[in-house]
Formats: sequence, C-alpha cells, structure tokens
Amino acid sequence: MAETKPDSKDKVGPVKYLGQVRQEGRKVVWPTRQETVTTTILVMIMVLIMGAFFFVVDQVVRFGIRIVVGLFGGAA
Repeated sequence: MAETKPDSKDKVGPVKYLGQVRQEGRKVVWPTRQETVTTTILVMIMVLIMGAFFFVVDQVVRFGIRIVVGLFGGAA
C-alpha cells in the first residue's frame, strides 16, 4: 500500500529525515560495472561527435563573418 505524503505543514525531525533518506537509499538500483563502462564509452563518443560538429559550425560561421566583413571594406 502506498504511503501517504505528509502535508507541507508537517515538520519532520532530523532523525526521522535521515531515516527516510536511508530507506530511499536502499531502494536505489546501482548500475553494474559493465553498464557503467558502456555508458561512459557512449558518452565519450558523443562528446567527440559534438565537439567535431561544433568545430565545423564554428569554422563555417567564422568563414561567413570574414566574407561579410570583407564585402563591406573591413580589414579581415
């Protein structure tokens, strides 16, 4: 049966609060070592892909700005 949520008016003492924190901590399902390694590798791959993407976008914008500044007589 679901526990009822305390009203916002209800005060919870520090000891009870820490007990509730420990209860919730026991419910946590930690990832396995293999899941952690796989996720880490995928994150690193995405960082490299996004880094390359933003490098290309930055170069295109830089090139466009140089063209626009060059057209209006600025020294590029």
